[in-house]
Amino acid sequence: MRIPHWSTRLELALAEPSALRVLDTASIIQLAENVRRNISRPSVERWIQEAVAANRLQRVVRGLYLNRLIAPPAQLCEAAVWLRPGAVISLQTVLGDSGVWNNFTQWVTAVVPLSSRYTTPSLGRVETGAGTFVFRGLPERLLEAGAERDRLAAGFDYRRATPEAALLHWLYLSVHQEVVCRLPPGS
Repeated sequence: MRIPHWSTRLELALAEPSALRVLDTASIIQLAENVRRNISRPSVERWIQEAVAANRLQRVVRGLYLNRLIAPPAQLCEAAVWLRPGAVISLQTVLGDSGVWNNFTQWVTAVVPLSSRYTTPSLGRVETGAGTFVFRGLPERLLEAGAERDRLAAGFDYRRATPEAALLHWLYLSVHQEVVCRLPPGS
């Protein structure tokens, strides 16, 4: 019996239900090394280019990809935490998906924690190869307030606010517009 080509074995590994849904280049190289020992980095990078062209991977930003081989395929929302650590999908995305927000948007909105113990994240609109993100800042103490089951939706492999939490985020931001651009006083 003939062993399939390393790229076929790599694609089969990426199609497994337990495979990573969002991948960086290092993860892809490590997975390729698991299916073929001593594979060269240029060979894997060439495969990545071919996989993007064939829509097996979807490029988000340089070195970050959505796994389109897994079922169901990875969605843009899942990459938010890779772009802004601690990001929680919220606001228009969650409110729109739950029917509260009647103006559908194709971009992904997320809130990120603001705290003096972290580097201040870059906020606002981020255009990527896979779609648009809009990041808004909220004080960490507000974002993490309450029981996790009350603020984070169950059934997702990424941090996603419940509709109730998303509405509270929206209300907070409507009153505290300055938090979009900088840390609020006393954070």
